[in-house]
Amino acid sequence: MELKRAGTGSWKGLCPFHAEKTPSFHVHEQRNFFHCFGCGEKGDVFHFLQMIEGRSFMDVLRDLAAEGGVDLPEATLTPAERKAAEEAESERERMLRAMEEATRFYEAQLQTPAGAAARAYLDKRGISRALAEKFRLGYAPAAWDALGKHLASTRVTRDVAERLGLLGSNDRGHYDFFRDRIMLPVLDRQKRPIGFSSRLLDPDAKERKYVNSPDSPLFHKKDNLYGLHAAMEAIRRGGTAIVVEGNFDVLTLHQAGIEEAVAPMGTALTVEQITLLGRMSKRIVVVFDGDSAGQRAAEKAVPVAVEAGLFFAEADADGRVAEMPTGVDPDDFVRAHGAPAFRALVEQARPMLDHLIQRAADDATIPGKASTARRVVEVLAKVRNPLVRDLYVRDLAAKLSVPVHQVARMVREVSGRPTEGPAAVAAPAVETVHRAPQPDELDALVLLVSRPEVAACEHAQQVLALLRDPGIQQIYGAALDALRAGGRPDVPAWLDSGPAEIRAQVGAALMDGRWDKVEMPEEAMRVLALKLDRLRVDEELALAQRQHREALARGNEEEARAISVREMELIRTKLGLANQSKGMTT
Repeated sequence: MELKRAGTGSWKGLCPFHAEKTPSFHVHEQRNFFHCFGCGEKGDVFHFLQMIEGRSFMDVLRDLAAEGGVDLPEATLTPAERKAAEEAESERERMLRAMEEATRFYEAQLQTPAGAAARAYLDKRGISRALAEKFRLGYAPAAWDALGKHLASTRVTRDVAERLGLLGSNDRGHYDFFRDRIMLPVLDRQKRPIGFSSRLLDPDAKERKYVNSPDSPLFHKKDNLYGLHAAMEAIRRGGTAIVVEGNFDVLTLHQAGIEEAVAPMGTALTVEQITLLGRMSKRIVVVFDGDSAGQRAAEKAVPVAVEAGLFFAEADADGRVAEMPTGVDPDDFVRAHGAPAFRALVEQARPMLDHLIQRAADDATIPGKASTARRVVEVLAKVRNPLVRDLYVRDLAAKLSVPVHQVARMVREVSGRPTEGPAAVAAPAVETVHRAPQPDELDALVLLVSRPEVAACEHAQQVLALLRDPGIQQIYGAALDALRAGGRPDVPAWLDSGPAEIRAQVGAALMDGRWDKVEMPEEAMRVLALKLDRLRVDEELALAQRQHREALARGNEEEARAISVREMELIRTKLGLANQSKGMTT
């Protein structure tokens, strides 16, 4: 967690014991005391660590004494006293001791003749002996109950071992849960083993290649990240956490000196994992494999980050996505190109929502764009900051070349906010306050209603997609659909299809009669379509210019260059439209 100074000898931040957006957690230096005014939790450093890490007082005391260089007196125990102390261990301490015994057993097995294949595999993956020791890698022998026998010899009860997922049982009796596997312990922030990930050695076996410990009182997959024990210092020092898919990706990156790398436990990223990283980093960069599965996993991380409230402009942590080349994972990339190239790729990572929106724009087919856009809208509906949501709604609309109000309407529908009427106007969406419609938009609607024959021309349909005002678009769409279906003009019914606040404006424009006697109504509609298209390009260009300035302010030159390309495309489009408009009048 991050604390900020709040006066002399006082600090404040978000409370780690309950969800909050406004800091109410205070730490008083002189009194060595913390107090949360939100949930009421308070105490000293011992109580804080007991609460945050679920440890006993003596456990916390020993760790703090070790960090401070203080020797605690340890009484010499007789065998009877030692036995009594063991019997008095807490259940958690017994489980931690069992996990430690299992980890030591697997480490020792890695160095035996039976562990030769496992050592060879680690050598092939470029894992050094020093790194293997740092991550406490081991080997689970193929024997039916080798670990079970070892744990029994160290007085670890079968009940405790089964609760931790170390042992299982069936009609043949008790057996080791992990067999013939490379063992990758999951260590907590005190570097104590609390669970395992594992990789099968036999390529012909029908078992799953990767298997994790089942959830237990010590270990919950959704709350833990592989490699965090080794990455915490680098993450805090550099302010960036790098999330990759696989455990061996983590090992390879750490071997290459990229020590900020962690991985989820074989499943999609969770809110708990992102929140945990957000407490210790300023930037979370997801770097998943460059295949379709990796791309889907990266997309799934975005709504989770939004739900956690940890992404650009909504929190201190900036969530980003770095794209791997097709068919390449971080392990492959670092081996082929080296650590500096990988760090450069991480530096070029794009904000998560920008990445998701670009994926929607890159989809080749109309159905594909629509499907991807729907997924993006579902994410945007969760964005709590109205300004951020507004900017991204406009960005999505620009990239898909659809009216902003259509995307805003989809967002309101997904979020459960009303789409019409006074409640919709008050809702925190893009169009929060009704503005007067653009004259050209009003003219297009009046022309359609005054001269129904223009409904058959292609420019009438083009105008529908270019209208920005939601009320005008609703009335225009109702009129166009009715006329193209062969229906009779019914102006009152069309007006009723739009919001009440613009009916008077539309009615007054219809009474003007300016479009009743125009000689070439289809040409007039073409001119209006060009004008509206130019307005669209102007809006998109203004948005791109703002995004370009923001990218430069963040120091992201790669993103700024990409936006510059988009700006040039829009400028060329604007010039082309201007040339088409020369000499035309309405």
